[in-house]
Amino acid sequence: MSSAIMTALGRVPVPIFGTARVAASYGMKKAKATPSFAMGWAFPAAVGAAWFIWPAVTDDFKISIGMMEDPEADAAAAKPSEPELDDTAKAAIAVAHKVDASTGEEPRQPTQEELEVEKQYLAGDYSGLEKDWGAFMEKAIKPGEDDDDDDEDEDEDEEEEEEEEDDDDDE
Repeated sequence: MSSAIMTALGRVPVPIFGTARVAASYGMKKAKATPSFAMGWAFPAAVGAAWFIWPAVTDDFKISIGMMEDPEADAAAAKPSEPELDDTAKAAIAVAHKVDASTGEEPRQPTQEELEVEKQYLAGDYSGLEKDWGAFMEKAIKPGEDDDDDDEDEDEDEEEEEEEEDDDDDE
């Protein structure tokens, strides 16, 4: 019975070799010659495998086998303590957000109009900016002194060509 199974398996088609029997005999012949090649390639194969596999190993596993120190433990040990502050420093911190550091003055309070505009913006109404957007569009569309130099060069080239054509027509 087992020989019938082996015969049937040997007839299974295998790409390149034709049948499984031919593929198995080829593999056996190559396996006999492998020890002579394996000794020279064992170290490079191990390095290559480590090159691709080591980045896939998680830090937790590396810590558990002792290959890496626990960075969370190092961070907890290196956590600085809070500095001791005197009363003047605490008072300065308490009013730091209320006083402008450069001038020493309190910040100006927003006007009623600014508060209304802020309420519009918070509600999602940006219609107050439409006139600014319109003015910007007009400036952006109108050609002026902000044109690229390339456009000016093209205009000059066209004028020179027209002058040359006029000179040719005159002759």
